[in-house]
Amino acid sequence: MSGIDPHIENLGPWVSLGSRHSVPTPQLHELFAPTYEKVAAAAADAGVRLLGPAYAEYFGIPGEMVDVEIGFGVDRVVDIPGLVAAEHPAVRAVVGTHVGPYDKLEESYAELLPWLEMEEVELGDSMLEFYDSPPDTDPEVAVTRLVFPLA
Repeated sequence: MSGIDPHIENLGPWVSLGSRHSVPTPQLHELFAPTYEKVAAAAADAGVRLLGPAYAEYFGIPGEMVDVEIGFGVDRVVDIPGLVAAEHPAVRAVVGTHVGPYDKLEESYAELLPWLEMEEVELGDSMLEFYDSPPDTDPEVAVTRLVFPLA
């Protein structure tokens, strides 16, 4: 388990602004870049400042379809048609760290999921990926946090 270092930590409150989609799993990767551009542009137009890393929040267990919200942390809740803004309270969460390209995330999940079962933690209704490295980072060293809020 040393690769992803699963542990439980306290996460502070934050505000998100994103776009929610239900897409076939094979098409998920095509959704990220245009969605981030759309959310960032709408935030800028509304005078909202982006905070922290980009994120993807996954709802339910992905199968043939994925229910996902893609966006950014922001400085305040704002009402923008077609986007979802939410206040997230402080929460305890299981956190693991993936270092490497996004197409290798499955390997980190394969390492993290048995740890979740072994620890018998009760998970919340969604999980998040925080993309801690800037988009131009070498994929081999890009950092993604895998975050499972506890129920």
